[in-house]
Amino acid sequence: MTENLQKLAAANEALKGEIAKRIAAHAHADSIAKISEENPAPVMRASNEGLLLYANGAAAMLLETFSMVVGEGLPSDWCRGVIEASAKKTASEIEMVCGDSIFALTLQPVVDADYVNIYGRDITKHKEAEEQFVNYDDLTGLPNRALFQDRLKQVLGHARRSGKLAAVHLIDLDHFKDINETMGHDAGDILLQAIADRLLECIRTSDTVARLGGDEFGVIQVEPTDADGIAVLAQKLLNCFVEPFTIDNRDVHTSASIGITVFPDDAENPEQVLRNADMALYHGKGEGRGTYRFFVTQMNDDIQRRRTIEDDMRSGLERGEFVLHYQPKLHIGSNRITGMEALIRWQHPEQGFLSPAEFIPIAERSKLIVPIGEWVLREACAQNKAWTDAGQGPIKVAVNISAVQFRETNLTAVVKSALDETGLDPMQLELEITESLAMRNADATIELCGELGALGVSLSIDDFGTGYSSLSYLKNFPVQRIKIDKAFVDDILNDENPGVIATAVTTLGHSFGMEITAEGVETEDQLAFLRALGCDEIQGYYFSRPLPGPEFEEFLKNFEDTWALKLSQERRRLSGDRRLGPELATSSN
Repeated sequence: MTENLQKLAAANEALKGEIAKRIAAHAHADSIAKISEENPAPVMRASNEGLLLYANGAAAMLLETFSMVVGEGLPSDWCRGVIEASAKKTASEIEMVCGDSIFALTLQPVVDADYVNIYGRDITKHKEAEEQFVNYDDLTGLPNRALFQDRLKQVLGHARRSGKLAAVHLIDLDHFKDINETMGHDAGDILLQAIADRLLECIRTSDTVARLGGDEFGVIQVEPTDADGIAVLAQKLLNCFVEPFTIDNRDVHTSASIGITVFPDDAENPEQVLRNADMALYHGKGEGRGTYRFFVTQMNDDIQRRRTIEDDMRSGLERGEFVLHYQPKLHIGSNRITGMEALIRWQHPEQGFLSPAEFIPIAERSKLIVPIGEWVLREACAQNKAWTDAGQGPIKVAVNISAVQFRETNLTAVVKSALDETGLDPMQLELEITESLAMRNADATIELCGELGALGVSLSIDDFGTGYSSLSYLKNFPVQRIKIDKAFVDDILNDENPGVIATAVTTLGHSFGMEITAEGVETEDQLAFLRALGCDEIQGYYFSRPLPGPEFEEFLKNFEDTWALKLSQERRRLSGDRRLGPELATSSN
C-alpha cells in the first residue's frame, strides 16, 4: 500500500511538472505569437509532418498565393523542406516567387519540439540588384554580353520555329582609343553612355541593344521583313553618330562601323551568327570605316587567308624570309643623297615577293608587328653601319614606327638596344611616325619623342596633311622633319590652286626650324615646283624606286654620274617649257 502511494505521488509530481511545462510552453507560444503578429515579415509554424499550425498577418500574401490554410498541409515543396529540416535538426532555406516578389524562407527546427518555425524575408530588391550586376553593363545600363547571348538564343529559336528572319548588327566605334587617349577615360565613359542612349532610341522594344565590351555594341533585330529592312536599321544606327556629342562643353565627333549577319541565311546557330557578324565588321573597317557590311561567304575564305598569312609570318621571321629595300632621299639644294627609307618586303616561299600592304595590316592586328618592327630597326641600323664602315656615307636611314610599337612597347629601350648592338651613330637614324599617331595622345607623344631625341636620333612626321592636326600645333613636337604626303605632291600641278597645302606645310615647317621632305615625287614638273618652293628633300620613283641592299649600294657608288645626266636632261627640258613659268625654268641652275 505504501509503495503504491509512493508511486502515485511520484506520478502526480511528474504530471504537475508536465502541466507546468505545457503552461510555460503555451505562455511562451502566446508570447511568440504576439511578437510574430507584430513582425512585418512573414512568420509561420508547421508540424514536423508538414501541417501548417500558425501564420502571422504578414504571411497573408504567401497563404493566398500558395492556397494555404492553417490546419491543413503545406504545398509539396514546402512540406519536403520542413520534413527534411526536422529530420536533420538543421536549418535550411528555400526561395519562392510570390507575385512580383521573391521570398527567402528559413526553415528552423525547434529543439525538443514537434514543429518547425518558418521565417520569410522579401529578397526582391536583392535579386534585382544581383540580376543587374550579372546581366547588365555597369556603365551604360544596357544588357551585357551574357544577356545578349541569352536573348540571341531565344530570338533564333523563335525565328527557327516561326520561319522568320533575325539579324545581328555588331557595332564598333572608329578611333575610340584616340578619344580615350586625348581626352581621358572619364570623357570616354561619358561618350559611351551618350552613344548607348542614342542607340536605344533607334530600336523597337522587341529588339535588343547591348554593350558587348569596350567600344563594341550589339543589336538583335527581331523579325525584319527583308534585307532592305535590315539595311534601314543599320543606317539608322550609323546616323546616331552624325551629330557631335558634347563632352565637357566640347563637340566630339566619332563614327562607327557595323557588321551584319542574317539568320538563317548566313548562320545556323548563335556562335556562327556572332562570328560571321564579326567577319563582316572586320571587312567593313578594312574597306572604309563609318559604314555597314553584310556578311558574305567569301569572307570566310579571306579570314582563312589572313590566318594563313599570320602563321606564315611567324615562321617567316624565324626563317629569315623578310628583307629590306631602301629608297634614297635626295637633298634638293646640294643634289646629294642624304638619307634613305628602309621598307620591308617579304620573300614568301610560295607566293614570291609580297608588298607591305598585303601583310602589315595583319601583322598590326595580330601584334606580330612588334617583333617584325624590332627586326626592321636592327637590320636597318646594321646595314647602315656596314655601308658607313665601307665608305658609303654617312647617310641617315629612316625607319617607320607602327602605332602598336609606339603604344605597347618600351620603344626607347628597343631603339637604344639596336644602336648599342650595331654601333650605329644615333645621328644616322631617323624614326618616322604618322601624323594621326602623333596626335592620338599628343602629350604622351611629345614625352616619348623627347626620350628618343635624348638618344640622339631624329624624328619625322610621316604622311603629313592626311590627319586632323593643326599646323600651329607642330611647334610642340620635338621633331626635325615633316614629310608631305604623296597625295598632295600628286596634286601640285592638278589643283585649281596648285600646291596650296604643300606650300603651307613647307612655309610653316621652315618657320619652326624643321626640314621638309616630299614623298612620291614621280615627275620632273613636280621636282621643279618643289625646288622653287624651297622643299629640302625629295623621295619617289622619279629619283629611284626602293632597291634591294646590293642594288642600293651600287646606286650610291654610281649616283653622281647618273644624277648629273638626269639633271642635264631636266635643265634642257625646263629651259624651253614656258608652261611652268620662268621661275621653274631657271630654278635648277
